[in-house]
Amino acid sequence: MPFPTNEKELAEQGYEFEGTGRCSECHAEIAWYRTPKGKRIPLDEGTLVAHWGTCTNPDRFRRPKK
Repeated sequence: MPFPTNEKELAEQGYEFEGTGRCSECHAEIAWYRTPKGKRIPLDEGTLVAHWGTCTNPDRFRRPKK
């Protein structure tokens, strides 16, 4: 199933809006959602693009591989 392209599709696919905030690295505004599997995902405010794809330093938030 492709990633939702609008807020209606997010809700239909089970994503839950949790609030807004700012990225602690680049200070961009982000919208936090909970995925259908219960994980949190930051999306760029107003665009529904995963913030780790646009952040200036996404590696800071990646967990080390096991």
